[in-house]
Amino acid sequence: MYKLLGLFFVLISFDLSSQDIPDYKGEYVFTNSRISMQGIRELISHKEDGKRTIQFNAKFPLGKIKIISDFTEINNLMTSTKYYVDVKWTLISDKRTLDFDQNTGTLTSKGKYEWVQNLLKDENVFDPLNVQIQIRKNVIAGLKEFSLMLPDLKTGAIEANNYKVVDNGSFEVDGTIYSCIIVERIRLQDDRTTRYFLAPELDHLIIKVEDEDQDGDTMLELKKLY
Repeated sequence: MYKLLGLFFVLISFDLSSQDIPDYKGEYVFTNSRISMQGIRELISHKEDGKRTIQFNAKFPLGKIKIISDFTEINNLMTSTKYYVDVKWTLISDKRTLDFDQNTGTLTSKGKYEWVQNLLKDENVFDPLNVQIQIRKNVIAGLKEFSLMLPDLKTGAIEANNYKVVDNGSFEVDGTIYSCIIVERIRLQDDRTTRYFLAPELDHLIIKVEDEDQDGDTMLELKKLY
């Protein structure tokens, strides 16, 4: 179950001013063969210079989940700070934290999986939430293929995740049909394919995610923007 719940750089020389990602707040539904949950995802800019948060709060039968990603964004460069997951289900409580210590160059995991890993010196390391901001930035910049670095949450191994613009499509949100750019991520190491639907009309907001792996299909869909 936790694997299913967890579904949730090189600098480039393009016109960076066009990559600003505005704050947003939306209602999303997450579904797979085992569970369905409805929650709020939002991107928040704080008063402190460059500090931002993207978070997802949802409830499901007999439980709830909170996922928070704190990072800074200065001169269009994103730097991860902390990634936090808190799952409560019946009598089970599962809390996990990734601390990105940029001063010591280390990434520390606490909770169900505990490990310490060195951050990369020449590339940015993202977390499972804020990487979606960088995906949007890269597509806005005109990239058709790119690679972003993410840690394996179990082992700490920092691995390249490869992305490619593969198609155009559409998806309906709250009665409006939006044209979409479809970006595909393939992780050969665990036989998993993920497709992101980005809506150019909504600042390339990700309004749908399809995930396919050996455990079955998973879907995240935007239902309403606030």
